[in-house]
Amino acid sequence: MKRANEGNIPSLEILGHRARIVLRRPDKRNRLGPADLEAVMAHLTAVGTDASVRTLSVEAHGPSWCSGYHLGALAQGQRPAFTFGEVCDALAGVAVPTIAVIGGNVHGGGTDLALACDIRLGANDIALAMPATRIGLQYYATGLQRFVEQIGPSATKRIFLTGETVGADELFNMGYLTELVAPDDLDPRVAELCQVISELAPEAVKLTKQAIDDLAGVGPNLERIQANHVATTRSDEHNEAMKALTEGRSPRFGKS
Repeated sequence: MKRANEGNIPSLEILGHRARIVLRRPDKRNRLGPADLEAVMAHLTAVGTDASVRTLSVEAHGPSWCSGYHLGALAQGQRPAFTFGEVCDALAGVAVPTIAVIGGNVHGGGTDLALACDIRLGANDIALAMPATRIGLQYYATGLQRFVEQIGPSATKRIFLTGETVGADELFNMGYLTELVAPDDLDPRVAELCQVISELAPEAVKLTKQAIDDLAGVGPNLERIQANHVATTRSDEHNEAMKALTEGRSPRFGKS
């Protein structure tokens, strides 16, 4: 068994053919700051170079699975070595099947972290919320691409254009969750699923995953979408949202 732990940053455990990345800041709703993003990226590199690994699960402690990037760090102008989107892109690019084990609520960038996994097991009492437009942001290009490719434009609009909380049943029906599981059955089910996958021909599994991902691509203009995302990070709306965050008030969009 191999472990890589430091403080409360996400940990990596490799036991047999299964690798586990665990988010470990339950008191902060498992938000990810710059050091956390670096740790996750290092863990993904380690998984990618370990020939024994046949599955990777992404898990979390506490009632919140992940709440995305640390908005306080964003408001303070901190820039991580890797962006949240780059970490999600790296997770999506892992060669072996990946499983998001979602036992708590998903918020902000955490919604993309889960969607970057191939399979999403969700407890039947979780909920999801995407507040990007509440803080004046158009979401980054590859994240939106994942949503549209995997759950379609209508469901993506439901999540992003309303900012409303979406419950587990609706998430399953729209295809965001692969499987709904009772909370107490989540750990046994992921263990079972990892064992099933580990018994398959590993190279065939990797090639099949790659082929499915290639076939799902639709060739959007990611450069333009990303340029618009960058523009919103510098917009008056986003500046007002970040100012309101630091002042502990609601943002006032379009008001003098």
